[in-house]
Amino acid sequence: MKNKRIGSIGILVLLSVLFTLSSCDRMKVGYLNTTNASYNPDTVFAFRNIDPKSERAKNNAPWTSVRIQGVAGTVPINYEYVSVKTAKGGDTQRFNEQVKKGNVLIQGGIIQLFQAGVKEIPNGTYTLTIRVYNEDHSALLKDIFTFVVSDNAPTN
Repeated sequence: MKNKRIGSIGILVLLSVLFTLSSCDRMKVGYLNTTNASYNPDTVFAFRNIDPKSERAKNNAPWTSVRIQGVAGTVPINYEYVSVKTAKGGDTQRFNEQVKKGNVLIQGGIIQLFQAGVKEIPNGTYTLTIRVYNEDHSALLKDIFTFVVSDNAPTN
């Protein structure tokens, strides 16, 4: 009688373990929170004609955003270009070509538009959508940052 009881308990334990294991899915790694993601300021003005004596001209420095704020999650957190909306004369296709050439970069939550890219796109407004992701999570940040490209800086 005792052996039957032990055998029944053993079968119940085995069935419980099998049921538990069969109902497990792969748990997602870490987290990603972009609820408060933003750039402040969220617009950078880039100019085609710059003073050749300026530090920007001497160093071929890009127009650069501040680092994105309000993104939290398990590292590494990655950023990638998704798309652009254009207005006021901007050209989506030509902007995308500059992304492919590496004249628009997104690294560590900072967006850069290099002088070579500014020279190749028409004047206009370029509003970017980027994707933020880590190992098991992803978020699309629509219309998060804007470059306004024009020939010259306004004079006071």
